[in-house]
Amino acid sequence: MKGEPSCPRCGNRVHAPGDPSAHLPVVPASLVGEVPDTVPENLASLPVSALPLGSDSAVDLWHCELHGAVHPVQPVLSPDSETLGDVAAHSQVPLWLPWPLPGHWRFSGVAYAGDRIDGARATVVAASGPSPFGGEGDLLLIAEEMGIGIGARFAGLPGPDPGPIFEDTAAHAKVYAAGRPTPMWAVPGTGDRAVFVGEARGMWLWLVLWPAIAGTLLYDEVVLTDLRDAAAEIPHLPLGTLCPRFFG
Repeated sequence: MKGEPSCPRCGNRVHAPGDPSAHLPVVPASLVGEVPDTVPENLASLPVSALPLGSDSAVDLWHCELHGAVHPVQPVLSPDSETLGDVAAHSQVPLWLPWPLPGHWRFSGVAYAGDRIDGARATVVAASGPSPFGGEGDLLLIAEEMGIGIGARFAGLPGPDPGPIFEDTAAHAKVYAAGRPTPMWAVPGTGDRAVFVGEARGMWLWLVLWPAIAGTLLYDEVVLTDLRDAAAEIPHLPLGTLCPRFFG
């Protein structure tokens, strides 16, 4: 995530659309067969709307050698209000941030998956400040469409989505996202971090906190603002240094 587009699921380098060095996926033998009679011999006779191409087709997407077609994670952006405002203006998904921020916490960077043409399809907003029990704490707030996988990556899960986390227990915490109460489930077995996941505005919402004890912040009332709806507040955000958790 440092200097070139990367895979949201593994962080490895990705190939741009049309890159001849990309290893295209191999079609399993079980799926290879005769072309059905319903497919016309001349595809040019089909209307464009009937062709299997579009803004989300593999033709237009970047490729990870491990995970195939992906929306690339662009290089991390330093904490700057103008840069954050620009990302918010072009994003298709929320940019969540506690507002007001907890005492002495600061905005500490942003990253997104997608491009400037289609807009962000996943966002990662960082905040940093004092941990409740001493030392420094970091928080990543991730909004993403289903199947992107960047939230699971920071949570240390195989991904791309949370899986059966919601099936066995009631919600462990609650936040207010854009004014709506939003149940959040604690993800077990995440080691040095605390991870909570829920849904807000039709997207996955992940909160990843370091150290793990910083997860107690969620047992207070946490109010999240979608920065796309708070453009006037962005210039007033307290700015910190770039969060190191983007690169861990």
